[in-house]
Order: sequence, then C-alpha cells, then structure tokens
Amino acid sequence: MQNKAFKEWDRVSQDPEMLLAYEARHKALLDEQSALKRAERKGKEKGRAEGKEEGKIEVAKKMLEDGISHEKVAEYTGLSLKEINKLAKSN
Repeated sequence: MQNKAFKEWDRVSQDPEMLLAYEARHKALLDEQSALKRAERKGKEKGRAEGKEEGKIEVAKKMLEDGISHEKVAEYTGLSLKEINKLAKSN
C-alpha cells in the first residue's frame, strides 16, 4: 500500500500541472483549517464576554434587591445607568 502511494506521488510530482493542483488543494485545506480555528477562538471569546455580561447583570439585580443606589450599582458593575434603571423596572 505504501509503495503504491510512493509510486503515485512520483507520477504526480513529475507533472507540473498535477503538482500545482496538489499544492493548491493542500493550501486550500490549510486555509480552511486556519479559518475554523479562528472561528472557534472567536466563538470562545464571545462566549466568555457574554458570560461576564450575564454575571454583571446578576450582581446588579442582587445589589438592587439589597437597596443599593443605582449609581453605586453602575459604578461597581460597569453597567450603564440606563441598563441599571431597566433592570430595576423589570424586578
């Protein structure tokens, strides 16, 4: 089996057009792998950011329930006063 692969590679590598086609296909596969890794990394980053935002909202809700001023909640969580006011109205 391995010998057959070597013979095929020898045949392909002797033909410049076949070699170019092989290299183009190989490059396309590498580009695709790179794009998938990049998309996965972006997805993980987005998930972390969304998780942090959800955590801030939960903390803000608890602070509001404890009667802490909207300004202090905004200061401690980094959420805007507009967001805090919206959370206060929804509780």
